Amino acid sequence: MERRISPCPNCGKMIYSHAVLCPYCKRRTGFKPAEQSAPAASSAPVAAASAPATSRPAQSKKKVSKPYYGQQHLRRFSKATIVKGAIIAVLALVVLGLFIAVQMQSQRLKKLSSAIDHSSQEVIDSMANEVSQSGYVIAKFPERDRHCMYYLLGGHLFVFDALTRNEQELNLSAMNPQAAVNYEGSGVLQANISPDDQYIIIVASRDAGNTECGLYQMDAKTQQLTVLDRGKVTYDNGEYTVQSGGRTARYDSSGTKLAGLTIEEAEALPKPAAKEEKKKEESTETQVEEKHESVTEQMEPKMDVVKQPSVPTDIKISPNITAPSSTEKTQE
Repeated sequence: MERRISPCPNCGKMIYSHAVLCPYCKRRTGFKPAEQSAPAASSAPVAAASAPATSRPAQSKKKVSKPYYGQQHLRRFSKATIVKGAIIAVLALVVLGLFIAVQMQSQRLKKLSSAIDHSSQEVIDSMANEVSQSGYVIAKFPERDRHCMYYLLGGHLFVFDALTRNEQELNLSAMNPQAAVNYEGSGVLQANISPDDQYIIIVASRDAGNTECGLYQMDAKTQQLTVLDRGKVTYDNGEYTVQSGGRTARYDSSGTKLAGLTIEEAEALPKPAAKEEKKKEESTETQVEEKHESVTEQMEPKMDVVKQPSVPTDIKISPNITAPSSTEKTQE
């Protein structure tokens, strides 16, 4: 393509005929640009040749625009998820904080409840010294939640409150109607605290001769009484043995049954029917024998027969004795 030149209308120097500004005088030439002055026929190939160049930026714009909108959508989605995640995290932290606060408060309460009140301990110790002279101290609880002492005196069970400094007798029959205690006899024979300081195992007499005793379990905090068993109770090596009606049951120092049957379990068992059948057979046999004797008595009544003495037939008379005469017999 030839390049034409023309004189500048301002300075007169020869310049490109389609230059808009003169490179010498820097003024507008008024020349038409080469695109406007080119003929239509010649512009077609130029447009065709320039089409790929112009289409490339359009394609690149489309390519760039797609990921741009995608990134914007991802940004919006990530913001929503971040907000939700932040809300969930805050709620989780609040719940965790509340849980930790509750646990710490419960631990504080436990420490306070288990803490020993020294004033209560002094009062309980002084009372224990007095009771030990004539009674038996079962357990001392100087903690703040119980602050009491259990002791046995004269066959009666007592509890002493260290705060009010009052003593109260515990009536086992009033605590549980099934618990019977004969206070006219020996009353409460024995009371021991369990190894975990939770229960007091009580052995109390139920009759005057102490032939039958009751084994009871009392909660040291709530004073709830439970009847374990009754019978002949013996205590040896930390275990209680109850014997009654041919059965034997064993309990540990906390009142848990180790072996055997309780009296309720033994009474709930079905009774054997063999003994009842034997009793019925014996009764029928006796009735048959009585009937047989009555019949024989009617047929052959009993008679009292007295044996007569035997008279000898051969009588020997001594020769010195004469027989009386007939005249003598008549005279007599």
